[in-house]
Amino acid sequence: MVTPRIPAHKIWIADEAIYYLLARPALTRSFDHIWFAQYGPRPDPQRGPYIFYLNHSAWWDGYMMMLIHRAIMRRAFDSYLMMEERQLRAYRFFTWCGAFSIERRDPAESQRAQIYAANLLRERRDRALYIFPQGRIEANDYRPLTIYPGIARIAALAGDVTLCPIALRYEFLGQQWPHAFVQIGPPHPPASRDDIEAIRADVAARLTAAVDTLRADVIEQRLGRFQPLLSGRWGIDRTWDTVKGWFRRRDADGGPAAAAANRLRARA
Repeated sequence: MVTPRIPAHKIWIADEAIYYLLARPALTRSFDHIWFAQYGPRPDPQRGPYIFYLNHSAWWDGYMMMLIHRAIMRRAFDSYLMMEERQLRAYRFFTWCGAFSIERRDPAESQRAQIYAANLLRERRDRALYIFPQGRIEANDYRPLTIYPGIARIAALAGDVTLCPIALRYEFLGQQWPHAFVQIGPPHPPASRDDIEAIRADVAARLTAAVDTLRADVIEQRLGRFQPLLSGRWGIDRTWDTVKGWFRRRDADGGPAAAAANRLRARA
């Protein structure tokens, strides 16, 4: 089998340990809330395999992918992640979570990684590949999005595959800690069976539309479109508002201040 320099070496218990010891605690410490919106049908493993392609604007994106796999997809997919070789070599334990390397600066190595990814997808319908087609972190509002053709080559090699955009955004909404937003879908087939440029252009257009829609929803605070995915850290603002509210309710219900007032009225 064709393999990249660093293939995936999935160990489910190590995958779970990395999530619960590293990813989830970091997310709950660092965000006020993580929110989720779904466009189109929820990805179904019976309609797979899937390629989930995400915009890449922050260090947090890898941890967000681990949360999506568990909290949204409910572990329904046997998931893999394409990761830059330099980063994976530094954090090699992510191979236990299904990460494998790609080196874009080496055409032969890039081709091996793409063939490896396509072979994984062809083996099982309930498999999924998470990929950041921008290839590197870019500012969230930078346009046009840089989309490399690797995702299109994988889709063409895999054949019967479903693609699905995932937009990510991180924003302060007036609280001490930022909020994270996830928008998934809608799923779609590749734009062509073998036209690499047509597939790449379609992915670029759909991911741009997803990222722009999410930006508009967040900026205009249309939060009714989202459901909470993870409740994180309370800032001093939420903590103090809760304390003040507790004292107000306590006094209104006959707390110490109300009791003292009643005693004074009784003496009069």
